[in-house]
Amino acid sequence: MDKWILLTHQIAQDAPNLRVKVWRNLKKRGAVLFKNAVYLLPYTKEHEESMQWICKQIRDSGSDASLFITESMDKKHKEEIIKTFQEACNKEYVPCIDQCSDVLKQIEQIEGTEGVTDRSVEDLKRKLSEIVKSADEIAKIDFFHAPQRDEFLEKIESIRKRIEKWSKKMKEEAPVVNTVYQKKAFLGKKWVTRKDIYIDRLASAWLIRRFIDPNAKFVFISKGENNLPKNAIPFDMYGAEFTHHGDACTLETLIKAFDLKDHALRPIAEIVHDIDLKDNKYNRKESEGIAQIITGLSKKLNNDNKLLEKGMEIFDALYHYYTTKTKGGN
Repeated sequence: MDKWILLTHQIAQDAPNLRVKVWRNLKKRGAVLFKNAVYLLPYTKEHEESMQWICKQIRDSGSDASLFITESMDKKHKEEIIKTFQEACNKEYVPCIDQCSDVLKQIEQIEGTEGVTDRSVEDLKRKLSEIVKSADEIAKIDFFHAPQRDEFLEKIESIRKRIEKWSKKMKEEAPVVNTVYQKKAFLGKKWVTRKDIYIDRLASAWLIRRFIDPNAKFVFISKGENNLPKNAIPFDMYGAEFTHHGDACTLETLIKAFDLKDHALRPIAEIVHDIDLKDNKYNRKESEGIAQIITGLSKKLNNDNKLLEKGMEIFDALYHYYTTKTKGGN
């Protein structure tokens, strides 16, 4: 493209609102300030009409504006103009790229904490949609394919692939919540989960030892470690059978998978759910206090085995409380 529309204006000093309004209109249409002298747009009939409208707006407000149609003097001049457009769009893409990077970090965090749920997938889809919508507006004025656009598209594709992988994995794992497992097949086992246990893994370990496998042994592995102990049963880990399913945390999955009917487990599961998923689904008033206790112990002990030992006492106490309450005791 060698043909361009140029706009120059002299807006009165006492009209700052008009100056801002004109700048926003020019920016919205993709016009760039070339050599701090004139605003440029590639020539199209549509662009010409838009610039004429802006000129009229300036003049009607008592200031001055002029519009010119010209051509590039030579190849070097054309390349310089195109580079100006690309640099302007590069700056516009940067926030979108940063948002994509934040989403990818969030994905890593969710995978690292095994918190993949229908809710988290939908949340990421919504964020992706918002980012793409913003980028679509930039694409409308990216007349010369700014280099940052490629980086942005790569990140978008990466996010889409991860979401698709999650969705597929969750569909494959969905039957577990409809399967009832026999406790006798899980006696005397070694159970494995990630290090730095928190509420869901802690509560799940308590449930396993108290209701499924009294002699269960627990192993904690580092994030990203794929070599699980031989014959160990993973829980609250991405890709495991006993982990998050739909909007259920791992504790809820275990209760359903082993068909545990004890009524005292329900309020405990609701507390753990609210703390772990932070969605306030059950609005349990106890959640904040329990979360503070577990967080404090975790920081104080800084050791998974010691935290597990203390956690067993906490959940034993909770279970005793709700058992007594269920039976109508004081």
